Order: sequence, then C-alpha cells, then structure tokens
Amino acid sequence: MESIRWIENKLKAPEYRPVTASDARAALEFWRGAPFYSPSPLVELKASARALGLGALLLKDEGRRFGPGSFKLLGAGCAMARELCGDAEASWDAAAQSARRLTFCTATDGNHGRAVAWLARRLGQRAAVLMPEGSSRARFEAIAAEGAQVRVEDANYDECVRRARRLAEESGGVLLQDTTLPGYERLPLEIMRGYGAIAAELAGQLDEAPTHVILQAGVGSFAGAVSSALAELYPDAKIRFIVAETAAAPCLMESAAAGEVRITRGAIRTIMAGLACGEPCSPGLRSLECRAEFFAALPDEYAAEAMRALARDEGLVSGESGAAGYGLLRAIMLEPELALLRRAAGLSGESRVLVFSTETATDPESYRDIVGNFAGQNTSLSV
Repeated sequence: MESIRWIENKLKAPEYRPVTASDARAALEFWRGAPFYSPSPLVELKASARALGLGALLLKDEGRRFGPGSFKLLGAGCAMARELCGDAEASWDAAAQSARRLTFCTATDGNHGRAVAWLARRLGQRAAVLMPEGSSRARFEAIAAEGAQVRVEDANYDECVRRARRLAEESGGVLLQDTTLPGYERLPLEIMRGYGAIAAELAGQLDEAPTHVILQAGVGSFAGAVSSALAELYPDAKIRFIVAETAAAPCLMESAAAGEVRITRGAIRTIMAGLACGEPCSPGLRSLECRAEFFAALPDEYAAEAMRALARDEGLVSGESGAAGYGLLRAIMLEPELALLRRAAGLSGESRVLVFSTETATDPESYRDIVGNFAGQNTSLSV
C-alpha cells in the first residue's frame, strides 16, 4: 500500500477568519427558514473509538443531509440566495419568490453540481453543469435528473471551472463555484459562509468541544470554513485541526509546505472524486495555513478501507470522498509508520476526535464494488 505523506504546518500564518461564528449562525438561520431543513446527525462511534484507542470519536454525517446527500447544498444555496435577493437579508422564501431568472453555471465532480441543480429546480432557476473527463455516469445522471444541462468535458476539474466561467460570461449566467479565480472571490466566500452552518449545528449538538478535528479537503473551502467557524465558536478549546487530501492532488499540503500556491496539473486519478481538485481556494488555503497543524495526502486504499470499516463496524454509508477524514484517522492510530504523526498531533486515549462523512454513496455502483452490499445506515447511533 502506498505510504501517506504528511507535513507539520510551520507557516504560522497571520490570523485570517473567512467564516466567523456570526456568519455560521446566520447561515444556519437561513437554512432553518427552508421548509425541508433538518440538521445532519452527529453520530458517536463507540466501537471504533475503542478499537482505535481514543477517548471518544464523533462523526458528523453529511451523507444524511437533506437533499442530494452531501454538504455541498449548504454553500451553494446561500450563494444562490444572495444573487437572487441582492441583499444581506436573503432568506429561502425571498429567494424562492424572486422575480429574477438566472442560469447558474458550474463545474463539478458530482456533488456540487447536483446540489446546484437540485437548488435551481426548487428555486425556479436554471443550471448548466460541466463535468471533467472520467466522471461517474451515476453522478452525471443524478444531475441531469434535476433538469440541469450537463455535459462531460475533455478536461480536468480545474479547466472545467474556467470553461464554466466562460460559459457564464457568454450566456449572461452566474458562475457558482468555490474555486477562486482572478476577479472571482465574492461568491466563493458566500459558499464558504454557507458551509459555516455545519459548525453552528455542531455547537448545538456537542456536549463539549473536540480536542481534534479532521477535515477532508479538495480546494479547501469546506475545511477552511468549518475550521474558521469552529475555532471562534470554541475559543478556549484550542482545537487541533488536521487536513486530509487525496494523494493524487495534495495542492493544499504542497502550498503550505512551499509558502506559496502550488497547483496540481494534468489528469487527477483518484476514487475520491470530490477531492480531485488541483487548485486551492484562496480564502480556504489562507484559513488553513493559520490554523491547521498538519496536512496529509491520502492514497485511495485508505479511503476505501474506511468506507468498509464504517459500514462493517458502525452500519454507516459513506462515499469515497466522504470517508477520507476517517481514513486518515484510522491510519494515524493504526499504522506504525505514522507513530510520529500520532505523537506530534497528541492523539491518545484522552482525545475526543471529530470527523466528517461529507457524502453518502453518490455512485452506488462504485460503492458496491468497494464495500459490497450493506443494508444501510444505523440511525439508532445518532446523538
């Protein structure tokens, strides 16, 4: 099995908070106004905590998020509402009643595009979605089923983002992306603030702050947003943040190591499609540079084993990208060659660790190939 590469973040970057506690609470209030809203469950993994030698292990299950089964809807919905309402007091009802008719253009490996299409359909808007070469047929069909115009491009994800921007400019549409580009940072920040709703939910679900939080990252917007908000919501806890990326595109880790932006170019081959991003989100990277203690590059095998472990040991369904953070945690606690990282991170029997499953099995065929046929989620584990 390929080894996990990791670095300790020694940049000590200046404090930067793209998502404040106030932003997180505002995003949660926005979603509470949607008729279909419900919080994603926080699950205590007691058996896994014992097996890994941890004091406690908690999993925020975004695969059971309302809608298309991933956290992506939270960010896209807040950003779309801002465009439709045109003011800081946007609400779901105001967005749904807006007289504006827009086409939201985006690039996706699956989850973000499906979220945009799902939202556009419910808000009476249009969606145009570009997917990179090699995209899953199941994810393509799920997006098309929401009524979006969708096509697969002969390009990787980051090039699809640029093509989506050109499509928006040529058609008079709106680019909706959490990747930042020159002159394009406002909506990525709005998306990040929408992700802050996860942190605000957690503040109402946790009995006490975690000692460690492991966050998977593609462009870094989710990890940067949640770490930013959690650090302010629990200012006295001194939470230790660890970032997991796919080994096929560790652009955040390489950027942090170099002290400047590094881009993974060319085709990115990984089962973790949601993390197959070669270019960092600027505010996400800046947020992580000042508060993530470690970055690690995860080979596919560790994500696959984490999917199997969650299904086998906890009765939970998590997709390839969804299980990445848990895959890194398992490796840190179980692999002898990662003992140095385990000690440096202070992970022990006293640790209270929070991980995220960021998606359900959004490609059922791939999930069956990796995990087999499992009955589904054990909802009795929700806390």
